[in-house]
Amino acid sequence: MRTIFIIAGKDLLLRRRDRLGFFWWMVGFPLIIAVLIGTIFAGVLEGPADPMAVAVVDEDSSASSKAFLQTLRESEGLLIRELSLADARQAVRQGRLGGFIVLRKNFVCSPAILWGEPLPLAIGMDPSRAAESAYLRAMVQQAVIRHLRDQWVVDSAGREGVRLGDIETIALDTSSARPRSSFEICFPLGILWGLMGLAAEFAMGIVHEREAGTWLRLRAAPIRRAHVLGGNGVACLVACLGVMVFLLVVGRLFFGVRWQSPAALVMALPCIGLFFVGLTMLLSVLGRTESSVGGAAWACLLVMAVLGGGMVPQMFMPEWINVAGNLSPIKWAILALEGAIWRGFSVAEMVRPCGVLLAQGLICGAAGVAVSSRSSP
Repeated sequence: MRTIFIIAGKDLLLRRRDRLGFFWWMVGFPLIIAVLIGTIFAGVLEGPADPMAVAVVDEDSSASSKAFLQTLRESEGLLIRELSLADARQAVRQGRLGGFIVLRKNFVCSPAILWGEPLPLAIGMDPSRAAESAYLRAMVQQAVIRHLRDQWVVDSAGREGVRLGDIETIALDTSSARPRSSFEICFPLGILWGLMGLAAEFAMGIVHEREAGTWLRLRAAPIRRAHVLGGNGVACLVACLGVMVFLLVVGRLFFGVRWQSPAALVMALPCIGLFFVGLTMLLSVLGRTESSVGGAAWACLLVMAVLGGGMVPQMFMPEWINVAGNLSPIKWAILALEGAIWRGFSVAEMVRPCGVLLAQGLICGAAGVAVSSRSSP
């Protein structure tokens, strides 16, 4: 064991000499990813986004259309501006407004629309902005329902003509099963990007030792191959654990990232680190030169990141990507971190993601060691 730790210390010392590259992957890059993505998605989880600015073209100018226009103004998700049709088209085309709503002549919003009568209005949108178009349609339909309720359910004296009975509400405590902030979702992403950078860095370091003759000198010494590979693995594991612990501490101190389940966190960190040790062994045999291994390693890592939710949080991805992501260890690593940070996983619930990570790490490591044994003296 002493030999393994000496070789591991040697590897960490060599990585530390390249201070800019090593600390960039350990500290700078993953922290930037976590903070940047967390800031981008902050509005999605922490409250309503800025209202969508749209124009309203009132072609009728009647009491009915003005009443509906007032209902639109009361919508929290819309910022209304009254313009002519030509000005509205120009503003949308130039990107200054998200869309426009045209209230047609003889505007009447009656309950007949509930039985298939077309709405007496039209919506203008940029065809390339499908998401905003769907949002605007939903907001308009919501305004129509409110307008019908105000005009037809409430009588002229302000008394409600129809009143439904009270419905019992069952309160659910979901505070521990959802993230408190976007940073609790995005810090696992930043951690995984840091680990992927370290895996590529250590894989290229192993190849560099082969090219420089360090591997041959170690093999010429009374040191077994298992000691050399074990030292490489221990160095990678220590670096991975250091990255994860550092980013978790930074997230807790400065961004309010919780450790909802400390026991689950203790399970997750070594399992994730051991997976990346095995992955590093496999990446190091993808080429014979440092540059070829670096390119091949990042190509594989990027594919795993896309499928596993390392680019965009999984909750914002389509269903088929989530299904395909089951093949990516990045998904299971993120799930393990989320389970410890905000999902509140028990030890039993952590068995599945941790078991998958250990199995995938064992397969990758065994494949890498087998290829290395055949190609190296």
